Amino acid sequence: MAEIQPITIDEMYGVGDVGTTQQALDRSYVTRRVDDLLVMIDDLEIGPGDVVLDIGGREAWHCLALVQAFGCRAVSVEPVAGNNDRARAAVAEHPLGSHVSIRPGVMEDIPAADGEFDFILSHDMFFQVVDADRALAEGFRVLKQGGHLLLYQTFATDRLEHRERAGLYADLAVVAERMDPDDFEGRALSAGFSIEVVDIVGSEWREASEEDGVHLTSRQLLYAARLLRNPGMLRAELGDIDYRVELGNALWGVYQMIGKLEPRLYVLRRPEA
Repeated sequence: MAEIQPITIDEMYGVGDVGTTQQALDRSYVTRRVDDLLVMIDDLEIGPGDVVLDIGGREAWHCLALVQAFGCRAVSVEPVAGNNDRARAAVAEHPLGSHVSIRPGVMEDIPAADGEFDFILSHDMFFQVVDADRALAEGFRVLKQGGHLLLYQTFATDRLEHRERAGLYADLAVVAERMDPDDFEGRALSAGFSIEVVDIVGSEWREASEEDGVHLTSRQLLYAARLLRNPGMLRAELGDIDYRVELGNALWGVYQMIGKLEPRLYVLRRPEA
């Protein structure tokens, strides 16, 4: 690594016009938003008659969004019982809920037939998968030939320090090997997929959210500050597990904004025979 040359005091206070600098920093450099995820799925020509899988479907938010946007049928596979209970309640209340089914399960052992799905969505859950090879093999198995797996995943960058990694991974049940994009790409290819798209989202969606007035990351920064400043009081109030999870979630968003974590979108394809 090249040595970093220090900036002198004269250089620091002799920079250009403050107004010009402020204009540059206040200007938006964002063109994409989280809604682009649906645009990308639309480009894969998902529509009525198709069956899609949301692996790690949580409370069926994405399944309901998919059936509403594309008229498809959707299956949520999720291992956490409480999430499945909330998903069933959300599906029961939704006008298109009959298009969604909930199945308990994990990606390493997907409860589905061979070639059952036209499309698979994996949204920010793969970092908790223990056996990546088996999970990708299962995704390949249940996907129709020519079908696509769209994976949104957060990876670590070189800016994430060793102690930060250790704390974050322990608090959010992260499998360290899953945070390496090169490792993921190699395993995806070994499972038989072709990689059609690698889209580095980085901080774009979060920047756009802040600019649009949905201050999720700003709140996470505030929560992280409170959790770190008052650990004794908040551990006692929340309990140790909730304290650690809330701090991990808060830092997860902040780290994305400052480049310690890097969200990416992958479009994988199961080739035709």
